[in-house]
Amino acid sequence: MEIITDISQPLALPRPVVTIGTFDGVHRGHQAILHKMKEIAAGCNGSPVVVTFHPHPRLVLGQHVYLLSTREEKRVAFAESGVAHLIEIPFTREFAKLSAEEFIQLIAQKIRPEVLVIGYDHGFGRDRSGSIEHLFHFGNTLGFKVVQVEELIVDRHHVSSSVIRWLLQEGDAGEAARLLGREYSISGQVIRGNQIGKLIGYPTANLYVDDPDKLIPSMGVYASRVICRGKLYNGMTNIGMRPTINAHKLTIETNIFGFDDDIYYETITVKLVKRIRNEKKFGNLDILKNQLRNDQQTALEILGGSV
Repeated sequence: MEIITDISQPLALPRPVVTIGTFDGVHRGHQAILHKMKEIAAGCNGSPVVVTFHPHPRLVLGQHVYLLSTREEKRVAFAESGVAHLIEIPFTREFAKLSAEEFIQLIAQKIRPEVLVIGYDHGFGRDRSGSIEHLFHFGNTLGFKVVQVEELIVDRHHVSSSVIRWLLQEGDAGEAARLLGREYSISGQVIRGNQIGKLIGYPTANLYVDDPDKLIPSMGVYASRVICRGKLYNGMTNIGMRPTINAHKLTIETNIFGFDDDIYYETITVKLVKRIRNEKKFGNLDILKNQLRNDQQTALEILGGSV
């Protein structure tokens, strides 16, 4: 996949079939748009092209939002989806002032799409004032076809980034995964903790997430899968404040089943499968150890694996 971050000059892309959006999470609704874009591109011997923005527009405009995807995670998701060209437009306050017409003229002049594929709720230009009706009008005058993809509903949920964020903030990792089309993942570097887990027989990899905008789901214990050194392991992950040892900082720590190698300062990815329980404060470490034994059994039942 080619990544383009400069459109100051017209691009020479072969018969571009283009979609535009922020695509946070690259969830099943986004995947439906990408599938339609690739289908059309295959039919006309064209190139599937995604136009997105970095940073996320809401962050630039002071409307803070925790994101489902880091920049790198989005890039990986697009590449795995078969996107040929990814155009990342630098989003600034100045860029946000473009009217709907100015924005579409920019896309037409610099990318020259043959077809523009959009979602059911697409808005564009200053204050998202541009609508589907505007796009059909601009398409007729600027020489591109517009194809709209209908809304996707899964388990009675309208599939959207905001709904998935809400589910994760409620701790419903399982339902979030159904809307995402995959388990929600968090990647980071393993850092040293206080060694309490190792002391009681459940060593944990403590995750440092360096992107402050990455959404961290609701506190609790989750059945999880862990990618470490290119291999997939079962595990259980605690997100919380570790009240039993009177800690006062949010941590993400994962017990990787059947694994006790030294992986300090290596990067791992934790995939949250299902929330097992709330975080609790236990009277002593022996009680905590017994609970962890029960949590491990519950996690294995969910994951269908073994230690």
